[in-house]
Amino acid sequence: MDIVPILSALRRNKTGPFLVIVQIALTLAIVSNVVCVIADRTALIARPTGLLERDLFAIGFRFTKSVPAIPMRAADLSNVRATANVVDVVAANTYPFRVGGWTDGLSLNPGVVNSGEQSAHAGVYAMDQHGIGTLGLKLVEGRNFAPGEIIPGHFNAPPIPGVGIISRSLQQQLFPDGKAVGKVIYVTSDARKPVTVIGVVDRLQTAAAAGTIDEHESENSLILPITMAEGGGLFIVRVKPGTIDATMQKVLDVLIRANPDRIFGRLRPFTEIRSTAYQKDRSIAIALGILCLILAVITALGIVGLTTLWVVRRKSQIGIRRALGATRAAVIGYFLTENAVLCACGVSCGAFAAEGLNLLLRSRYGIAPIPPAGLLLCALAVIFLGQIAAIRPALLAAHVSPTEALRSI
Repeated sequence: MDIVPILSALRRNKTGPFLVIVQIALTLAIVSNVVCVIADRTALIARPTGLLERDLFAIGFRFTKSVPAIPMRAADLSNVRATANVVDVVAANTYPFRVGGWTDGLSLNPGVVNSGEQSAHAGVYAMDQHGIGTLGLKLVEGRNFAPGEIIPGHFNAPPIPGVGIISRSLQQQLFPDGKAVGKVIYVTSDARKPVTVIGVVDRLQTAAAAGTIDEHESENSLILPITMAEGGGLFIVRVKPGTIDATMQKVLDVLIRANPDRIFGRLRPFTEIRSTAYQKDRSIAIALGILCLILAVITALGIVGLTTLWVVRRKSQIGIRRALGATRAAVIGYFLTENAVLCACGVSCGAFAAEGLNLLLRSRYGIAPIPPAGLLLCALAVIFLGQIAAIRPALLAAHVSPTEALRSI
């Protein structure tokens, strides 16, 4: 019943309503896209690596004096496995979030070295048969490496072993029919050496996973049974649940006793490695969240200020309505309905602005499209915010005294 007089009043004073509509539209356009970016960053941070992260830590080192690398590594691994609370340990070339690592092109045909002609690219892990169990990887097809399949070698250089284990993501890209075990692939580093796929793990993120949103770049992994034939090393250690802090120091002490002539990198549990890798993304999400909050507060203050101004300017009209029998609830309802009309117009315009801004951001920065449900929720949140902001001015209008208002005419 109040819609007709509300529209009539808004037509008589166009500037104020126009500013509210523009402010609400801009708020929806910006907030919906910011929320979309925050959701993307949150999903990125939450992506599983495929590892049993809570019970893992990494320890890297290099020798300061020349030592026989392979015998020393075998002794180190044996000593670490004998340490209390250690479940298993594996020597590896890298791990998820380490950034540096071995990335190689893969092909289904021999001799392909041109990147544009390759079937896929993958992060390559060099580990022996202890890798699956130590990292807690889920082997969904095929088998693990046999001891006789492990070869000494160098990373990113021939010779390449004759067998390998791939991640499910890489399987889906190379073999869309889902049948990978027993098939042959070729690694660019030794492009004519056939590598038979003997197993598939459910997930194993690459070392570059934290720096990309591309699914294949972060999930395509190949494990080759190589032990490094050079000095230095990187061990990934799995411990019994709840013992990681004490066990890290014990493992460090064991390695120092075995050979003190080495320099160690920072000793960190994998949970800390993950946290550090995604620190930038987490900071961006927090900053954008604060931006949304500030924008919401500014919008709410704008609605409060403008609605309060309308109440003051229409004080005599409110008094007349009260004198003619309008209740306080009716006055409150009038102003809330008026504000709801403006909010509805604002979110209608804002929805188009949000899609336009999202299209621009997608073309330039590759952010995800706004899901319709997300845009609807943001629109409802903006309308709700507008109604909350209008409550105080509406209550102020409801408490206008008819006698006082008519006296001022």
